[in-house]
Amino acid sequence: MKHRASVFLIALLASLLIVPAVNISRVRNFETIQWEKSFFYNMDFASSFAAKWLYPLGISINSRSVVIGRDGWLFLGDAFESTLSAARHSPAAGDVQLAKQIGVAAAAWDTYFASKGVQLFRVMIGPNKGSIYPEHLPRWAQPISPNATDALISETGNVLYVDLRSPLLKAKAHQEADFYYKLDTHWNSLGSAMGFRAFAQHVGPVAPELQWPPSEAYALKSSEETRGGDLANFLRLPTQLSDTRLAIRASDFPLQSTRIDLDTQKLLHTGGHLTTIPPTKPVLVRTANALNNKKVLWLRDSFGDSMSLMMEATFSDVVQLHWHEAIKPGGRLVQLVDNWKPDYVFFTVVERDARNGWFTVPPPVASLNQAAPKDAQSR
Repeated sequence: MKHRASVFLIALLASLLIVPAVNISRVRNFETIQWEKSFFYNMDFASSFAAKWLYPLGISINSRSVVIGRDGWLFLGDAFESTLSAARHSPAAGDVQLAKQIGVAAAAWDTYFASKGVQLFRVMIGPNKGSIYPEHLPRWAQPISPNATDALISETGNVLYVDLRSPLLKAKAHQEADFYYKLDTHWNSLGSAMGFRAFAQHVGPVAPELQWPPSEAYALKSSEETRGGDLANFLRLPTQLSDTRLAIRASDFPLQSTRIDLDTQKLLHTGGHLTTIPPTKPVLVRTANALNNKKVLWLRDSFGDSMSLMMEATFSDVVQLHWHEAIKPGGRLVQLVDNWKPDYVFFTVVERDARNGWFTVPPPVASLNQAAPKDAQSR
């Protein structure tokens, strides 16, 4: 017994020395060492080592966050809005009720926006990667129909909420290149462009005054190898796995754009298009040579990153803000509509977040009572 205790203590002491030594050996220079316990006893290197050997076997070290699919594809796990489970099961009674509440709220917002002079309100849903590439999911994770997203679209009539799943699946059949990154949750520039084109085809008949980018803008221009994205990061394999980054012809547009902090009017950037993460404060992107001299309040998430090129080339004034910051309790949506007076209000939200409970919140009662009812089908 004493011998076993001694071995255990020796092993414990060795680990207390080895782990800090490994972390110190991994830094590039002595100045970058963080003199904190969290640095010295960080076990990421062990996770990375395990992932390197388990990944080829199809075993995820973080299955709640990332699932290893077929043909080298990675998919988001259930840790984020139950992404896989929501797509794999028929809508429960709670899903249907939530969808009805969102549909009612969306119609109320449409009426409210119309009373404020907004010409068009739409919510475009960026599909989950598994909705467009189910063939690369594990067999047990295949989506079914109808599911919770179908329930949502049923209650909004695919009018105020624009379902991009079907048009992307159709476009996919005519494209050799993929629309989504294999190692990231997001669509790439080609996929987002196809989504924008489908959105334009949806909006065009009810907004005939608008011009849209020419067909050649959506064509694939080039591809290059890149390293793993957010899903590869979950596996601690960001540099070991490679992906493909695409560019489309729209990237050749000589856009004359400036970015301005809407609240302070401070100039943030000038000289052309700049892809950025969705801002948590309203940012105005003004493009002098855009196709339409129109104001768009664009409430988006990270699925709008690669789409921003098309949006800014199409509309002269685009205020961008994460939809989370707009519709949360005490959010900026009403204030921005009242003060900035946009011509259009567009949302871009990824499928897994489209059923967020905050989308059930209607506009202010006082404002809604003053608004004249408007049929969304005619807008």
